[in-house]
Amino acid sequence: MEHLFVSFKVKREHIDEAKKIIIEFIKQIKEQEPGTLFYRCFQEKSDDSSFVHVMTFRNEEDEEIHRHTKYVKNFINRLYPICEKEPEFSELNLICSN
Repeated sequence: MEHLFVSFKVKREHIDEAKKIIIEFIKQIKEQEPGTLFYRCFQEKSDDSSFVHVMTFRNEEDEEIHRHTKYVKNFINRLYPICEKEPEFSELNLICSN
């Protein structure tokens, strides 16, 4: 399995727009990516302009499929221009889960 953590910060005046973009994006993932086992977006309570995405893919191939979809490209084209801080990606190793 492949696990990723992505954090980013949007400009304050674009928080609502970012949330709409994110919700639409994750809906497309849910509908079209059986190899994406887990995809969640969180908004920080202490700074509502900061977001975190946590995702799990079945394998490297499914992560690669995800990265090359039209809706990922659309998401990037819509989200990045409204970011104050561009997304930072981290690959994760799972130690334990419930």
